[in-house]
Amino acid sequence: MADAETNFKSEESLNPEPLSELKSGLIEDQTRRLTRKLPVSHVWITSAYYYPTSKSLGDNAVAMAMVVDTINFNVNNATYNIIGSNSTHTEASLATSQTEGVPTCRYAPAMARANTVENVTKLEMESNGIKVEIPFKMARYTAPKPVIICISPQFVAEQWQIFMMHVHVANRFGGHLHIYLTSIIESFFELMKEYERQGYITLDYWIRMKFQHTQTPYFEPNENIEWRNQAGAQTDCLLQYKEAAEYIAFFDMDDILFPKNYPTYLEEFNAEWALQPRATSVFYGRREHEFVKAETLDEFSFIDLIKSLRSSPTVKRGKVVVKPDRYNSTWIHYSNNENEATRRSIDNPTIVHVQRPLQKHGNNNITKLWKMEFGPLNETIRAHDVKAMEDDLNRFRKIPTISEIAPKLPSEDFYLPIVFKCYYDAFYDNAFDHRRAKHGCPNADTCELPQRKEYKYPMNVCCVAHDSCYNSQVGKDPCDNMFCECLSMATEKNLCAVDAAGLCAAVRLFGQTAYETLGGSQGVSPSIN
Repeated sequence: MADAETNFKSEESLNPEPLSELKSGLIEDQTRRLTRKLPVSHVWITSAYYYPTSKSLGDNAVAMAMVVDTINFNVNNATYNIIGSNSTHTEASLATSQTEGVPTCRYAPAMARANTVENVTKLEMESNGIKVEIPFKMARYTAPKPVIICISPQFVAEQWQIFMMHVHVANRFGGHLHIYLTSIIESFFELMKEYERQGYITLDYWIRMKFQHTQTPYFEPNENIEWRNQAGAQTDCLLQYKEAAEYIAFFDMDDILFPKNYPTYLEEFNAEWALQPRATSVFYGRREHEFVKAETLDEFSFIDLIKSLRSSPTVKRGKVVVKPDRYNSTWIHYSNNENEATRRSIDNPTIVHVQRPLQKHGNNNITKLWKMEFGPLNETIRAHDVKAMEDDLNRFRKIPTISEIAPKLPSEDFYLPIVFKCYYDAFYDNAFDHRRAKHGCPNADTCELPQRKEYKYPMNVCCVAHDSCYNSQVGKDPCDNMFCECLSMATEKNLCAVDAAGLCAAVRLFGQTAYETLGGSQGVSPSIN
């Protein structure tokens, strides 16, 4: 993912506060986050793609997924100055844009597009004479399968059972999962990586927007954009596969679609578009379901899972499957720039929304907050498909890497009830009990996520041991190897695995000065956030 920051000066803002009245950097006071005009309007470019040819964007097109400040300037149909260069030419062009934001958040996802020089080697954005180079990638022109299912960023991910259900269902019906990751426990991550090696999924990394230095004031972007910029990730996925896939679905991990009338997604979607050829998307509702989770991979069975599935009469706002040449960006549920008349709604089947997995032996406290009636399964799931998925699962279980990972997978919930309670208190009101919640920008970034006690202190032990090793001057590489192995073991089943990988890389890349100067002196441990 590319990551660039562009500043639009105060003349583009409406009545900004003088720069002298605000300190540069993060603004701690959030009370005026939806009204305060800043001296500089920020645009974060999260990814950019180049298309030598495109059915919908034209030749030599560039498309960018961005995050824009909706308060400082009018972002509706805003334009941006783009400069493209190749070995012989430089060309300036005007990029048009569209946004997918919500009014309760300061920042909104946006997509900008322009056409530039052929064989572009350098891409820049210009504002008031200041240029910022934009890293970009070549858009994909081939896809693993004709149907790509873009899975929204996984945050504090531990529900491996839902992943197992989705990945085998998608593979059975001819879909390929493109999964974005923000944070995930290590054993679950290792499981996903094996499925990626087997060609079932593609992993992508949806990192937080962080800046070491900035000369202007700004509101914390991760807290002030809807759901960790989920719509931005989905738009990024669309831009990646725009010329490669026949259909793209924008789902969460717990949104699982079983085709009703045909044996594959491709045939099912072709049939729907045959009924409405000019449709831009097909919209499936999401019916709430619950199921009983297996505690171990050895116990996991599709036959048992389907037997435990229970349907609710509640059908929530759905998700879309799109023809990518008719979509340029998307919101979480559909594009706000789409003509609703061209969105084809499907009453049956609905997406099986397995947001409420039940533990066999856990307390399942979320059912006390989320009170919903469930009855017999109300979706078409064919027995021969279940048998085929069970056979596929058994094949995976025999893979040596999977056998090694299986005992390390969590058998009980830790983060699910914590995150659910945070969501419930802040945002889930009418969806559950008609209670008025404290609405703000829908986001889990401010949720307090405690570290599991059994893994918190071993990380500190790793740091102390690393300090001692540096002090002993036995060699930097052996010390770093020991540190990285220690962190890997200490974070095996918790979300610090991502931090551990960063700390490991940091000491390898930047630890030489510390090693050379710490011999016999007091050690300095890397900080753990």
